[in-house]
Amino acid sequence: MDFLNLCKEIGLETRIARCVLDVEAQEVQEIEGKYLQEYIRLNQIEESGIEKWLKLSKGRDYEGDEVMLELLVEVYKKLERLEQKLSIQQSPLLPLHKQIQTHSIGHGVLCFEEELEVGKTYYARFDLPVFPSKIIPLFFTMLTPHIAKIVKIGTMHNQSYDSYVVECERMEIRSRREGEF
Repeated sequence: MDFLNLCKEIGLETRIARCVLDVEAQEVQEIEGKYLQEYIRLNQIEESGIEKWLKLSKGRDYEGDEVMLELLVEVYKKLERLEQKLSIQQSPLLPLHKQIQTHSIGHGVLCFEEELEVGKTYYARFDLPVFPSKIIPLFFTMLTPHIAKIVKIGTMHNQSYDSYVVECERMEIRSRREGEF
């Protein structure tokens, strides 16, 4: 299936990269209730901590030892990851009844082999296979039976997702080049 042309036909200007992600999803009537609460909780875990502090402090003068600061930041990140894992274990995630896989992904877009009902909105989450792995919660609406537009995703999660899309595009380009020679 040519997802790139399908996206263009419906007015979505994005690049598409082949990528299989295991997605858990649940159809929702509106973006509210327990699914929105879980979405907010998972975003708060991601958007708090040292990364946010570092972004805010960039550009300020730092007169200390840069290497020591870097080491401390890495130790702190490891502690944060442990804390996040414990937090998720203590308050388990909601059961989502639909298990689907992406065929391809793009900026703001998920493409599925399996058909879903057009116009329906879903709460979904998936593990983004980056280091450290991240649970990405989001809401998407089906524009065609195979193409979903992401309608709600946290800022930090969106940055991670977009970076992953770019990495998938790079891997696809690399594999095409290697195949040409």
